[in-house]
Amino acid sequence: MVYQGLRDDILALRLPPGENIEEIPLERRFKVSRTPVREALIRLASERLITIDPNQGARVSSIDISEIPQFFEALEICHRLVLRLSAKRRSESHLEELRSVNGKFADAASEKNVVAMSEFNSEFHLITANACGNKYICDLYQELQSIGLRLSRLAFRSALEENHFDEDYYKLVINQHDAMIDALSRRDSDEAERMGIVHTDLFRSRITRSMETNLTRDVDLSEAVA
Repeated sequence: MVYQGLRDDILALRLPPGENIEEIPLERRFKVSRTPVREALIRLASERLITIDPNQGARVSSIDISEIPQFFEALEICHRLVLRLSAKRRSESHLEELRSVNGKFADAASEKNVVAMSEFNSEFHLITANACGNKYICDLYQELQSIGLRLSRLAFRSALEENHFDEDYYKLVINQHDAMIDALSRRDSDEAERMGIVHTDLFRSRITRSMETNLTRDVDLSEAVA
């Protein structure tokens, strides 16, 4: 309960990067002793969502912009491997789950609910990870998905504040999800892997554009042009 509650707060940015996490307020919030709180913090640290410093306590892990290229390199490799294995090992129930979640993603898109969409997108990809049949790959993929979810929330936050919604981008996401499902249903490993590359490229380009916009928007040019 403590783990899931904190994880949800971190991924939803209710606890932003760098935020200190104090144990006593958590004990009061969840009505538990210190032991389950510390166990939850250790588990979140193993997922790189928090950082534990013996001298300074726990805090929400920061997202280092310099590490983003490495993140996308790892994400693409995992996407490719997960989808290639899933094409061989998936069950019919996996396909049904994927179609259902992508339908929910499309419904959330029609309502312009970006928060729900990000959650359904993450759920979609975790289903493909479960379908690959390898626990260790699945754990790594889940860690990357958590980082990607935080990254997308940070990058898209200004768009949410300005009530801007990129319909063309989300239509592409839905269509690419459909293409993945089709490749998995046909057990076409080559096409499934190709879609992993295409899908990573789409996400990378969207994050890059958003970050470039956000980094330049807050620059004060008043003195430069005075």
